[in-house]
Amino acid sequence: MINLLKKIVLRAARAELVSVARAELVSVACAELVSVCFVLRLVTMHEIKKLFLLVFLTFSFSSFAAPSRNLTIFAEPNMALALTKIARIYSQKSNVVVSVNFSSNGDLINAIEMGEPADIFISAHQGWIESLRQKGLTDVYNISYIAEDQLVLTTLKLNPNLPAELSNQNLHLDEALMILDKNKATLLIDNGGNSSGYSAQNFVKNFSFNHLKIFNKISEDKTPFLNLIKSSDQNYALLLASQIKNNDDFQILATKKDDNVFYQALAIAGDNMEIAREFLKFLKSEAAKSTLKESGFLVY
Repeated sequence: MINLLKKIVLRAARAELVSVARAELVSVACAELVSVCFVLRLVTMHEIKKLFLLVFLTFSFSSFAAPSRNLTIFAEPNMALALTKIARIYSQKSNVVVSVNFSSNGDLINAIEMGEPADIFISAHQGWIESLRQKGLTDVYNISYIAEDQLVLTTLKLNPNLPAELSNQNLHLDEALMILDKNKATLLIDNGGNSSGYSAQNFVKNFSFNHLKIFNKISEDKTPFLNLIKSSDQNYALLLASQIKNNDDFQILATKKDDNVFYQALAIAGDNMEIAREFLKFLKSEAAKSTLKESGFLVY
């Protein structure tokens, strides 16, 4: 009978290898032990104590041999769909618990500087990336360029006053902006703390407009940028192509065809850099690249 009880414990231990919750396994094993021992009354109390010790040692050893690993990623919201899928694939493949925090770059940087746990920071905002580097908060030897994006001019598909000149699909972005200027249109730009706003502001500062009305979203305004565009069917906006991928409410009128926006993934300096480096390598895998492409990013 003692051998039978040992088999019960070992069966639970084997189940541990397929990621069944440890607490449930211990309770099941103990319940079976109690059932066999006290209902059949075939072993002494001394033997029962030895078996419960065996349960404890078995699961303690299992925990020591395969410790749980964790990874925390900070990224901007337009990467939510792609990174959620990539994190799930990586988690299943590498037995790592992955948490992803999607927020504005400014909020994420503040959290990192305040010491909130973060292992990876992904962004296309060169200003914030350089700030992290200068403050010594990143692993300078592990920085990955994972994808590209394009600055585009967009409006609602139901815009009733769309100038006929903007129907030309081969327009360059600077040409499209001059058409909007001539038509006294309204152009929305996200706040400079986000990659889309940062890229758009850097682009339009090179132009001198006479009639174009430009509104920059302030960081205190928490209204989603796409909702602001939808507030009027005559609004136009500069944003990143990935932000409206597969969104049937919008149409792209022109694209900045050169000098793409580059997304970088940085390992945050700390005790978890080994796992962070593993994830950076995974971002170069075909599975990760395919997922990024599906979400509107350019990957080569």
